[in-house]
Amino acid sequence: MKDYRITFEKRGRVKYISHLDLNRCMIRAIRRSELPAWYTEGFHPHLYLMFPLALSLGAESICEVMDFRLTEEVPDGEILSRLNASLPEGLKAISVHEPKYEAQHIGSACYDVTLQGETLSGLWTNFTAQEQILTEKRTKKGMKTIDIKPMITVESMTAENDNLCLSLRLPAGNEGNLNVTVVTDAFQKYAEKPILVTKILRTKIFCQNGEIFL
Repeated sequence: MKDYRITFEKRGRVKYISHLDLNRCMIRAIRRSELPAWYTEGFHPHLYLMFPLALSLGAESICEVMDFRLTEEVPDGEILSRLNASLPEGLKAISVHEPKYEAQHIGSACYDVTLQGETLSGLWTNFTAQEQILTEKRTKKGMKTIDIKPMITVESMTAENDNLCLSLRLPAGNEGNLNVTVVTDAFQKYAEKPILVTKILRTKIFCQNGEIFL
């Protein structure tokens, strides 16, 4: 028995399938691939799959991660080829390796975000220059007002015509998580004008120690 970690892309129309549907899709793909998958024991055995960091509905990614287990060792190249032959359009396995870190080590993630609207560059600069960026967050005890400004790191910003392209690094994982749509929603509320989010692409997942999550 051996554990494997697949890094895969989620692009195009599959960005609209939920995390639950993604899980079902991957189970079907592994079964069709005829890889020697490991199943849990007990009255209701099921194929073991684990996604360390779920992706928001409507977002794309080039760095999604899935853990699974095989009953015997299979060459990495064979795993990739058999999986990709069974995956639908928009999902593509790009690498496979033994897990180095566990899910609790995840600390942040990077996103490329493209917004469309007039004069967004100046608005974004003013938005992030506020002393606080307050928003409502749902918790187990109800709605809570939080300041998300300390949680937002802008790694780059470029403006072209009516497009504002941002690279954002946001906290993720067990220690804290900020959904990128919370940021875009807060910006739209601040701007008081229509803003179209044309792209959300997760590009990297980092550990708390700053290393890439592998």
